[in-house]
Amino acid sequence: MLAEQVLSRAAGAPLVDGNRVRLLCDARENYPAWLAAIANARRVVLFENYIIQNDSAGQRFAEALIERARAGVRVCVIYDWFGGLGLGSRRLLKPLRDAGGEVRVFNPLSIASPLGWMQRDHRKMLAVDGRVGFVSGMCVGARWDGNPARGIAPWRDTGVEVTGPA
Repeated sequence: MLAEQVLSRAAGAPLVDGNRVRLLCDARENYPAWLAAIANARRVVLFENYIIQNDSAGQRFAEALIERARAGVRVCVIYDWFGGLGLGSRRLLKPLRDAGGEVRVFNPLSIASPLGWMQRDHRKMLAVDGRVGFVSGMCVGARWDGNPARGIAPWRDTGVEVTGPA
């Protein structure tokens, strides 16, 4: 009871029961969980990431998002202009726009704000149907997958999956 009061005061909100948190250690754990959540989306997918690269990993995500958009699910994607610079993000996500998805670029270069490009969006999150959410430090690209043939392990970047009322 004392711990509950302390946490509630520290958070500024009451504790809510019924939540589940799962740690996801690297791309081998994060990507399949994210893709499964996207595949099971029925109403809305909100996806924000610093880098969504046009490569094998990015294509897996684009295909999953496009499929959901075509199925009538609202799909909203934000990626960072600077993070996607030279990585083909715009080209990769054009078919998603064509399928009815909403794609936004965070803070693109603008002559009206020559130093504005310095403000970046490093968030990496996915929320599906208000029932499951993911927060990570992991971007979307094949380099996060690693390369077992060359002895390169997946990028170690712990993420969190949250399900429940939270």
